Amino acid sequence: MRWWCGAAALVAAVWSGSPWPLLAAPVLIRRRWRFGLVLLLCWLHGLVALHHGLAARLPEALNGVTLAVQARVEGLPVTETAFRYGEPMRHQRLQLRVRLTDNAGRWPGWHRVRVSSWAPLPVLGAGDRFQGEVRLYFPHGWYNQSGVDRTRIDLSQGIDGRGALLTVAQRRPGQGGLAVLRERLSARLFDRLSRSPLGAAVIPALVAGDRRGIDEPLWSLFRELGTAHLLAISGLHLSLVVALLWGLGRAVLAPLAQCLIRPARAVALQQLAWWPALAGAAGYAALAGFAVPTRRALIMVVVLAVCRWRRRALPAGKVLAMALVVVLLIDPLAALSEGLWLSFSAVAAITLLTGAGGRWPVMVALPTLMAALSGWLFDAWGWWSPLANLVLVPLFSLLVVPLALLGALFDHSGLLLAAASGVELATAIMEAMQSWPAPSLPPLSAVAALALLGAGLLMLLPAWPWPRRLLPLWLLPWWLPAMDLPGPGQVDMVVFEVGQGQAIALRTRHHVLLYDVGPGWPGGSAARRVLVPWLREQRRTPTLTLVSHGDSDHAGGLADLTEVGRLLSGEPDRVPGAGQCLAGQRWQFDGVLFTVVWPPRSGAWRGNAASCVLRVQAAGASALLTGDITDQVEYRLLGSVAPVTVLQLAHHGSASANTAAWIAALEPRWAVASAGYANRFGHPNGAVIHRLREAGVTLLRTDRDGMIVFRLGGLDNAALITKWRFDHGRPWHRPGSDVFDLL
Repeated sequence: MRWWCGAAALVAAVWSGSPWPLLAAPVLIRRRWRFGLVLLLCWLHGLVALHHGLAARLPEALNGVTLAVQARVEGLPVTETAFRYGEPMRHQRLQLRVRLTDNAGRWPGWHRVRVSSWAPLPVLGAGDRFQGEVRLYFPHGWYNQSGVDRTRIDLSQGIDGRGALLTVAQRRPGQGGLAVLRERLSARLFDRLSRSPLGAAVIPALVAGDRRGIDEPLWSLFRELGTAHLLAISGLHLSLVVALLWGLGRAVLAPLAQCLIRPARAVALQQLAWWPALAGAAGYAALAGFAVPTRRALIMVVVLAVCRWRRRALPAGKVLAMALVVVLLIDPLAALSEGLWLSFSAVAAITLLTGAGGRWPVMVALPTLMAALSGWLFDAWGWWSPLANLVLVPLFSLLVVPLALLGALFDHSGLLLAAASGVELATAIMEAMQSWPAPSLPPLSAVAALALLGAGLLMLLPAWPWPRRLLPLWLLPWWLPAMDLPGPGQVDMVVFEVGQGQAIALRTRHHVLLYDVGPGWPGGSAARRVLVPWLREQRRTPTLTLVSHGDSDHAGGLADLTEVGRLLSGEPDRVPGAGQCLAGQRWQFDGVLFTVVWPPRSGAWRGNAASCVLRVQAAGASALLTGDITDQVEYRLLGSVAPVTVLQLAHHGSASANTAAWIAALEPRWAVASAGYANRFGHPNGAVIHRLREAGVTLLRTDRDGMIVFRLGGLDNAALITKWRFDHGRPWHRPGSDVFDLL
């Protein structure tokens, strides 16, 4: 229990960043001084690690500043053809280790950053060193109720900035090292597997940790069926390699060593077998570039091996707690990574289930547990996820991974093609399952995932004190209805943080109306990252979707929405499948009235001026959504639009709109601007901010507040406002590390 408490203290310190529990240390130390001292040190260690991680990030004063750096390419660069300014160009995505060469005191030390490099800059390879210039930005990241928290991921991986590579000089190609070896190995695997495109994409990922060949459709297929964990070299694959090599060592290598080496005769075969197993695990981790998840999984395996080597009869739970504590002591920020919990759960499941009932329970339960974890961590879950894992986990564990590693070790095309055949079979199985009819499932929240994991583990225990027929009760958290719904006459106006774009959802008791769907880009969109997960979590599909106009920062995510309900736009000719949005259209959902006030039926309005303007009238409160209308439109609407409670600033707060007359006429209490962090347009404009301040209007901004939720129509006619970055934020969601000032 003490080991688990130490791990819990480390995790809680990193996630909370709070120094207040340290005040309880004197009480704990006085009552149980050793235990209290351990908890105190664990908590303090987590706080210090979090502080250093936050302090290492790029200072906001250097946002967008051209910096001269000394750099080295880390990992494997991704080279692709992408569109820039409407033209196809060579593009590289690089992870660099950089240090400032001019005025280094502004940002001292070495830092890991991720940058984009565009032609005509030279193609960089793994291990290359050079002098150059970069333009970096603070790793801000979007923060919404749903979707990926990129800021947390960057912090856990030690990414201190993101930006662009501007110049390259004095380049020295990488001559050796692990990264160069991995790049050459991956190229050789790709060449050997040229006859199998699927194998060429997946096998390098399983052998060398190179997922550059996995395109978005293939990745989505694995993710949607809850099998994405199979593509990562982490606890599952590393544990498999250790188990196979331990068995081989126990049967062949250990007896041979006892015959040839006299001191080895005093050691049991089970102990000797751990040496080749750990050597193989270290080699496999090296092939993966000692990536952060692989390194953590290797540490856990080493701790487990040491306990077995010493032949100490420790409970499996204590051994797992020791492994977790060692990982967190070495890298406390690992607590922020999904990869740690995926690896730890795989190792824990194999350890616990093997001891509980032999190999068959492992082969039955492990796929279900991994499906539940993938559904929680990767936000993908379906009826067929457990079945897909039940088939694919043994297929990858017993066929694909061993054949791929042997083929890479002996450079044997036949073994590699056999592994590729297993990948093709797995893909065919997943494509068939994906086409099977199945009703939609509610999202797998953290509580539901933990309950499902607990039910799976309890089902496999030899005995337990309650009837097994009560196990389905553990699924109740999965099916609980969504809470905190608006009442009759109330509406939640949800303004998502989607960078330099706009996406708004209007949620009533039983309906959702979307107003703009965020920006899109080649291979992705804000709708896929933010809107789709949010709609899935709300268990809703849109009744009505209004795309204000055809610009990509408002309509770019439309293609990634499978259901949009009725679709209207101020520029239907630029929005495929949309009808005309016209003044006078109105709808009433759950006592909330939605009215279009622009554009009129007469007049050829184009571009920003054609934006569909929507008024939302709840019980005693209202909002006006204006898209990107111009000051010309605002002057035409003066006198015809009644005052509102909340005003969405047109064109992200640009000075081309949001005139003083418009603000005075609408008399809003709050204004909201959807703008990208450190955007190059300077939105919201300083003059507009001054006008709002002079008018006594409170301004909220997605780039500072994250997702913003207004609940309109409350009993006291005052909006209930939730600013996600402040009301649900963690220390890494705020620049700097001011949480530690109390220390």
